[in-house]
Amino acid sequence: MKTIKKRCLAFAAFTGFFILTGSILLIFGKAASEIQTQIPLVSISIAGGIAAGFWIRELGKLKVARLIAENPILHIRTAIVSDISSEAMQKLEPESTEVIVSYFGILLDEKTIKFNQDGIRLRAVEIGNDFISFTYGTEKRTKYIRLLRPAIDPAAMEKICERFRYETGIAPTLLS
Repeated sequence: MKTIKKRCLAFAAFTGFFILTGSILLIFGKAASEIQTQIPLVSISIAGGIAAGFWIRELGKLKVARLIAENPILHIRTAIVSDISSEAMQKLEPESTEVIVSYFGILLDEKTIKFNQDGIRLRAVEIGNDFISFTYGTEKRTKYIRLLRPAIDPAAMEKICERFRYETGIAPTLLS
């Protein structure tokens, strides 16, 4: 979610910069000829509109990410080992990935997968020994995601299954 916040702030800064630059150009551009003022003004306006569009899109992602993070069913923190360079033959530092599963979707660090919004429905949940998989989508298009998870004791797993049943209406299938 930190990455989404940073991108949202960056696009807001770009939008503000283009608005400020356009305003300065309008105020102080009167002395220049019409064409010398209009071409940069149009370019800055287009760039500002594009930055504002990206900013609005990131605000939507941030809204969904906050909704998921505030209503967790399952919270997994994993470590992904980066690729090994064949030339250097040394491992890079592992990076931590945070996965939050909620009634509203899944938050994978900076990627959000929405459920029960915009016609996207959660269809099935399968829980295996070391993974949890979700089938979701619209009536026309179905997607599948499988997340690796650490071992969870049976009592905690039963609580997680009960929360899925209660909050989503989907009874998870336990696989052996």
